[in-house]
Amino acid sequence: MSLTMYLAQVTGVTAVLLVLIRNQSWILQAQVSVWALATAVIATRFGVTGQLYFFSNDQFSHVLAVNILRDFVWLRDMDFALKTMRLPYTLPAALLHEVGIEAALACKTVSLLCLLRVTNELVSRDILIGWRETITRALLGGCALIGTFFSALALRETMMMLLTTSFLRREPVVQRLLTLALLSLLRPHLAVCLAIGALIVEGHKRLCRPNQHSVFGVLAIVVLSSFVGWLLFSLLLSLSIERPLFGGHRWGIQPIIGIASNYFGLQFLTVPPETTSLPLQSLLLLRFMLFETVLIPCTFTLLIITRPHRVNHQTMLVLTSFAIYVGLITNTDFNSFRQNIPFIPAMGLAIFAMTEQRLRKSKFAVTHS
Repeated sequence: MSLTMYLAQVTGVTAVLLVLIRNQSWILQAQVSVWALATAVIATRFGVTGQLYFFSNDQFSHVLAVNILRDFVWLRDMDFALKTMRLPYTLPAALLHEVGIEAALACKTVSLLCLLRVTNELVSRDILIGWRETITRALLGGCALIGTFFSALALRETMMMLLTTSFLRREPVVQRLLTLALLSLLRPHLAVCLAIGALIVEGHKRLCRPNQHSVFGVLAIVVLSSFVGWLLFSLLLSLSIERPLFGGHRWGIQPIIGIASNYFGLQFLTVPPETTSLPLQSLLLLRFMLFETVLIPCTFTLLIITRPHRVNHQTMLVLTSFAIYVGLITNTDFNSFRQNIPFIPAMGLAIFAMTEQRLRKSKFAVTHS
């Protein structure tokens, strides 16, 4: 497809979405407009095909999956399709591609729709708030800079943000199981960590009185949950090679520092230089531009430590699941700040619950159990 035709499709998709959300919050309309501009700039700068290698070549894999889905060849090998094709993300994109939208743009449209849904949960129409508070919620929910950036890429991050947030908001059991099933097709180890985190927190809830947390208790949960994730890596590795294994870890001070850096979205400070695609200066600049990836975990952790009496069951679920997840991904080869993004909106909801009393009246807020 030519660049002119691609830009025309971007304009058409943008117009349709703006019409559909014309009665929604202004922040949603701003996200669609910024998405259109970013999508057009990326395609103009790198080309319709070259854009698939901008930032991450996972975009190429997703577009390839969309094209395969359109030919229905994948039905002959469902096991391969379920393991590699990221069906919850690529199948909706394939449907858009079927009606004529370019494959990469179809993926980006799915990413944008997921972002709009997450943002709508953060900024509810049921609450009358000013523009400053709207921007604050979007920033602390990861839907301003980082969310809009990833929505302009053919990547599955915003869908994982949506699904993870849905699971951590304690939806009905059937819906949570469906969410885990979808996440297992997008990022299996994320689904496993969420499930184990939910089991641990449910057991903790039955054994302890609600909202009776101390600073040391919260810190102990972070340490123990990280260690659970650390051991979980061995279990998953054993299953993948089909033989018992306890190992594959790096023990000592260095991995502890690695877990801490992962927790705050600073993975590149501890990984070997040869495993990063950009120099240190560029990675620091990227963190500065997408500061939400550092700001939100820091704010979330600071509030939990300074206000443990406001840590409710759902906030504990976010904390435990995230700590398990960080402990696991520290051992993986694909360790980047993208790994943390699914938890960012849920952390934002927890921050709102601990700082804004009136948000407890909202159905989108994190409420006390």
